[in-house]
Amino acid sequence: GHGTHVAGTIAGKRWDAEGAADGIAPGAKLAVADIGNRNGDLLTPNDKTLLSTGRPQSQIHSASWGSEFNFYTSRARNFDQFMFENDEFLIIVAAGNSGSNDGAFDIPNTVGDPATAKNVIAVGAHNSWGHSSAAGNLGPSYIADFSSRGPTADNRMKPDIVAVGKSVLSAGADPNVVGECDPSKIPGANSRNGGLLSLQGTSMATPVVSGTAALIRQYFRDGYYPSGEKNSDDAYPNPSGALVKAVLMNGAQNLRGVDNGVHGVTDSKPYDNTQGFGRLSLQDSVYLAGQTNVQLEVWDRERIEDQDINTYNVTIDKSNGCEAEDLSVTLVWIEEGSNPGCQNCVLNDLDLSVSFRGQ
Repeated sequence: GHGTHVAGTIAGKRWDAEGAADGIAPGAKLAVADIGNRNGDLLTPNDKTLLSTGRPQSQIHSASWGSEFNFYTSRARNFDQFMFENDEFLIIVAAGNSGSNDGAFDIPNTVGDPATAKNVIAVGAHNSWGHSSAAGNLGPSYIADFSSRGPTADNRMKPDIVAVGKSVLSAGADPNVVGECDPSKIPGANSRNGGLLSLQGTSMATPVVSGTAALIRQYFRDGYYPSGEKNSDDAYPNPSGALVKAVLMNGAQNLRGVDNGVHGVTDSKPYDNTQGFGRLSLQDSVYLAGQTNVQLEVWDRERIEDQDINTYNVTIDKSNGCEAEDLSVTLVWIEEGSNPGCQNCVLNDLDLSVSFRGQ
């Protein structure tokens, strides 16, 4: 089912070998909340109870569900407030699947609550590739037509990031079989065989981001920053949710447009309400010596007062395998929840400016 598929994408691991559909963070520990019944109805507990599942050990919440409410709801406020009060925590939410409908495409204002919250990462979907890709897909540089669009009702950019969500292969529940496993024939796009299932939706893209967030958190906890090699002396045991969010979004890559099938391609540009920061790319987000495209410098839990200016100096060093052509700088802050129905929901106005050699 849906929940098994999502969980498998985050942490799935075939016990005896490398599986055909191992998860992004294979073997990671999960705490699971049941939020539905056998009829498919959504029955969520109160927000604090839901977000406290697995706490205090759990630091990432993956939500592959939502509503059609495009405005800032009481649930959005509660999600924001929980992140504000627990600064190591990060909530990642599916943007929705209402970007196209009955022959209409690029439908704006379709991102739904709780993805309308300010502090969370709202996730859209792009095409897959390889065996999992449906025939005729233009490939992973194109956004899936169904991926919900921003802005929110108060005109904030959404989604924040996009990940593979069209024809994703993962674990498939089979209640009548014990020990279901990889079949001899791997299922194609949007089909199932044995213990594997291919599905599509921003529900499938969200756990891709959540699993990647877990890897980034482990990257800091295990001391890979800043050298790119594991060093216990550099271990940072409790990175903030804002830091993990910033690393994810800073490394995102531009997408070319929306794949509308026989109806052609719609243009999309970085930071618009179709792709947000762009396509998730761990390769372009963290530094691993000799393996990734970028080097990295971060500041976490910085404070700034009203009307103040904080200045940070960075030396651009392209040695040791840095292939990036551009300097990318991302500022993320976590703030209190706002009033439901707000029209100006962002409470803090922080500006980021970058100068190079005094210019």
